[in-house]
Amino acid sequence: MIRRGLSALAALTLLLPGVARPQDRASSPPPASVRADSSAIIGLKQVAIGVGGLAILLLADPPVARAFQGSASAGTLNTARQFDRFGEPSGMVPIIVGVAVVGLLARDRAVIRAALHAVESVVLASVITQGGKYLIGRIRPGGDPDLDGFDFALFTNPHSPAFPSGHAAGAFALATSLGDAIDNTWARVGLYGLAAGTGWARLAEEQHWLTDVVAGAAVGIVSAKFVSGKVRIFGVRAPHFIVGPQSVRVRWTF
Repeated sequence: MIRRGLSALAALTLLLPGVARPQDRASSPPPASVRADSSAIIGLKQVAIGVGGLAILLLADPPVARAFQGSASAGTLNTARQFDRFGEPSGMVPIIVGVAVVGLLARDRAVIRAALHAVESVVLASVITQGGKYLIGRIRPGGDPDLDGFDFALFTNPHSPAFPSGHAAGAFALATSLGDAIDNTWARVGLYGLAAGTGWARLAEEQHWLTDVVAGAAVGIVSAKFVSGKVRIFGVRAPHFIVGPQSVRVRWTF
C-alpha cells in the first residue's frame, strides 16, 4: 500500500502547474533589499536553542527505544520498510526525475528549478548528516546493550553511526523543497506525512534514537530552506547557479 502511495505522490508532484511562480505571487518582483529582509537568519542563538532542545530530548531516547524494542510485527516492519524508501534514493530519485522530465517537456523553468532545488537540498542534507555521523559516532539502538543512548565512538565508529538520521534528513529535505515549490497545503500534508512516516520507520526498525530522527528532520528542513533562499545561515545565502545558453555562472551573496 505504501508503494502505491509513493507512486501517487510521484504523480502528485507531476501536477506542476501548481508550482508557485513569481508572477503568481506578485505582478513584479520586490526590490533586492526587501527580498533580503524577508529571509530568516539562523545564527548562534538559534543553534544554541536547537542544541539545548536536543539535549533535553536525550532523556526521552531510552524509554522510546525500549518501547520499540522487539515490539514490531512482521507487518509493521514491512510497512516501515516502505516508508524508508521516501528517504532513500530508490524513492527520492524517481520523484525528482519525474519533476525534471515534466519541466523539460513543458519547457517550464519554474518546474525545472523545483527539481534542481530538490536535488541540491537532498545532497546538502546528506553531506551534513554523513559528516555528523562520523564526527559523533553514536551507536545505534541495536548495538547498545543497555539502551541508554550514551554510547559514542568519536571519529572511530567502524559501523554506520546513528546521529543524525540520514533517512529523516533526506525525506524532510525532499518534502520541504517540493512542498515549498508546489505551495499547496494538501501537498505539504502528504509530503510531510511521508517524511514523518520515514522517521517513525527508523524508530520501529530500531535503527535510530528519537533525537537522531529529530536532528535529521531539522537538517533536512533547514537544508531545503537554505537552498531556496528562505533561510540564511550566519548571514550567508546559498549560491545561485545561473544557466545561460553557453555558460553557467555562480552568484553568492554574503
